[in-house]
Amino acid sequence: MNAVTDQFDEWFFLEDKRIEEHAPLTDQTNPWQRLNSEIAFDCPYYLARRDTVLHRSGKTHPYVSVRMKFRGVTVLPIDEHGFTTIIGQFRYTLDQYTWECVRGGIPIGIDSLDGAKQELLEESGYQADKWLHLFDLTASPGVTDEMAPCFIAWQLREGQPQPAQEEAIAQRRIPFSEAVRMCLSGEIVDAASMALILGAYSKMANGELPNDLLGMMRRA
Repeated sequence: MNAVTDQFDEWFFLEDKRIEEHAPLTDQTNPWQRLNSEIAFDCPYYLARRDTVLHRSGKTHPYVSVRMKFRGVTVLPIDEHGFTTIIGQFRYTLDQYTWECVRGGIPIGIDSLDGAKQELLEESGYQADKWLHLFDLTASPGVTDEMAPCFIAWQLREGQPQPAQEEAIAQRRIPFSEAVRMCLSGEIVDAASMALILGAYSKMANGELPNDLLGMMRRA
């Protein structure tokens, strides 16, 4: 694809060899026992829970975690020319403008794929005939139970974006290889977007995607 992605290929191969050399963990059981819980904060999107926990080492201490009421679906659309569309918006929490994959929150209880289809339509205007659920990303597992289901969408049909009233977003259509480069250069920093783009690239490099999708992605 280009020098940047060639470098990524070499890193991925070496890292894969290192992983094979490590022995698996011998004990993956839960070391925590929850003694009691209280809700420290609650809002429509999440709650903060303060637990008292006992570790198997014998230590007791408080553990505060954020429990989400939404999941952040992430979508990588690939068109027939091997291009994807990324979304630009100003993120209030970060106080900066970001470029990301199609992303949006869906209430827990809503089917992830249904939510992904809705977010793709709202932010890009696309509808897709084919979908692949690549993985569920854990955003920050030491602090929150947030999950981000990640999808690739292809065989796209164009339409008009339908963003929410408070969303001021921009669409940018770029080759898939450019999206990979933006992840490696730090221009895309959203964790779910990076994981999805680089995960899709890894699957493509190993030929682990449907043939029609592989053909599209290798064009750009």
